[in-house]
Amino acid sequence: MMSEDVTFDLGAATWRHAHDDEESYLEALVERLTRSLPSLVTVHRESHLFSKAHPLDRIEVHLDPDTYLLVKEHGRWVPRKAKTVRGIILSTQELSLTEWLDGLSQAITAYAQVHREARQALEDFLL
Repeated sequence: MMSEDVTFDLGAATWRHAHDDEESYLEALVERLTRSLPSLVTVHRESHLFSKAHPLDRIEVHLDPDTYLLVKEHGRWVPRKAKTVRGIILSTQELSLTEWLDGLSQAITAYAQVHREARQALEDFLL
């Protein structure tokens, strides 16, 4: 069993190193998030007629009262943090990717401190 200080580091440094293969890094990030917190993560993919590839288009992580969004706009990823109440977005703040990853890591860690099942899933994933 892990100590009381469970952390979920998404690694801004890893993102910088993987920037050349951004799509692979994001696919791995989505895999980590959906395995650890399936009920909190929404993934949107592009779909093209007759195409086998369905690239990522939007990632949402719902951690009340914040929603962390990573949206592909005009070929680049735009990280945002939104204040949400009962599923309604009240305000949105655009962040740097480092701020987004750090904020998401801290929010997931705080969520795991409160929610036992999420904590267990994170511990299983991290071990």
